[in-house]
Amino acid sequence: MSQIPADLLEFMETLRVPQGVNPAEMLTKYDELMNGNPPPVGAAHDGVLLREVAGWRLTADIAVPFGAGPHPVLVYFHGGGWTMGSPKTHLRVGREFAAAGYLTINLDYRRAPKHRFPAAFEDCLFATHWAVEHAARYSGDPQRLAVGGDSAGGNLAAAVLAECSQKGGPPIRAGALIYGVFDYHRTISALGGTGPDSQFYLPADQYEALRGDYRVSPLYACTKFPPCYIGVGTRDPLLPESLTLAKALTAADIEHDLHVIEGAPHGFFQLTPLPAYAEGYSRARAFLDRHLRR
Repeated sequence: MSQIPADLLEFMETLRVPQGVNPAEMLTKYDELMNGNPPPVGAAHDGVLLREVAGWRLTADIAVPFGAGPHPVLVYFHGGGWTMGSPKTHLRVGREFAAAGYLTINLDYRRAPKHRFPAAFEDCLFATHWAVEHAARYSGDPQRLAVGGDSAGGNLAAAVLAECSQKGGPPIRAGALIYGVFDYHRTISALGGTGPDSQFYLPADQYEALRGDYRVSPLYACTKFPPCYIGVGTRDPLLPESLTLAKALTAADIEHDLHVIEGAPHGFFQLTPLPAYAEGYSRARAFLDRHLRR
């Protein structure tokens, strides 16, 4: 942990922003640590326009693996508490999966508080459908489709899985749910939130009505999920979320890999100096390979 700056480590272990620090500036400040010298990929198409909605250009950074393909497809949703982050703050994440052979569509979804729920969820669902229709032009195989994300993006990925399993949708073969939020109200409360006005994702006047909606708290509609990798560290405040989801998947007899890394904080998929970084990718890739390469 000594190679991780103290303020960044404090944030990752508590998910509380150190006094006087702007969290978005922190992501920029440590961009070289999180995204410097990413692995090479076959091609990178940044800012690909998927659609325009509510004045927002919904785009994605698409990383193409080496080789002729067709490649399995991963639609990825970045973390950032629904309010910050972008494909650029998670550039290395997308490149790591692309380097492992996955056509990776890293989505720049709408963010709160300007765009509150259901904007981000609708963007992620749209992008999943878009991938089925358009992945082939980037040497992707839409029949081998996964969705994934970290933190708030893990929530969005699980929400897409819930929606598609409840209402029908693309045939998603697997999920990669990395230290996600699966019961929204419980997470807000655990992090010291006091209710509607202490969070920025849900419209405050609809908080009580929405907090149990499976598009917000996908734990409540996980019984038809496809196989899922669930990665989390023991020093992550969101550890209980992953444990609870894994328990629910076990009860529903859904294949999953609960990967709990001793000593790892939140965000370890972006913290390259940590041993958990390589361990997390290795295990997640192995799980996806089992379900998308056979």
